[in-house]
Amino acid sequence: MENLKCIIVDDEIMARKSLERLCKKTETLEVIAICENAEAAIEFLKKDTVDLIFLDIEMPGLTGIEFLSAVSVLPQIIFTTSKTDYAFEAFQHQVTDYLQKPIDYSRFLLAVEKALEIQKQNNFYKAAAEEVYIREEGKYIRVSYDTILYFENVGDYVKVVTDTGNHIIYSTLKSIAKKLNNTRFLKVHRSYIVNLGKIKDIDESSLVINRKVIPISRANRPVLMGRLNIL
Repeated sequence: MENLKCIIVDDEIMARKSLERLCKKTETLEVIAICENAEAAIEFLKKDTVDLIFLDIEMPGLTGIEFLSAVSVLPQIIFTTSKTDYAFEAFQHQVTDYLQKPIDYSRFLLAVEKALEIQKQNNFYKAAAEEVYIREEGKYIRVSYDTILYFENVGDYVKVVTDTGNHIIYSTLKSIAKKLNNTRFLKVHRSYIVNLGKIKDIDESSLVINRKVIPISRANRPVLMGRLNIL
């Protein structure tokens, strides 16, 4: 299993150093940043992703609890605090664990093992979510997301266009959109859902995938442009 990339967020320098020592003793952890407050952690997370955050609760500025609401996509959280008052509130936010300072290493390892198990489960479900089964001619065909170019509405049917061929299914784009991984796919027109990773180029009113020119509706264009990494 890969190491968990983690950051430490605590306003007290001794607490940061203590947590850093515990992390360095643990082979499955890789500390990639140490932040003195929640605001610095938010800025870091805008440009990098992590698997786990060791997060103090009582900090000047944003507290650890407030931090949870300020970040749109959260990794696993292990709260670290000198008080037990926040335990109930912490678990209401479905954090991975709650460690009381001073942190005992054996208790620390239990929290890390829990985080590793959750990560393992998440990776399993993520892998399962990278493919879809298409019912065609009485059987189910497994199709990887990586091979799908786009979905096209064709009357009462939807054509699934892939690298290796096409599939016709009786469904609607609206129904299909609910079942797809929405980080990969986006509806760009009333008749098309595209794989964002397959787009070759884009102009004002259309995009190209594998030499197919696909229209972009005026309403969907801002959403599309907001999903792309534009330099």
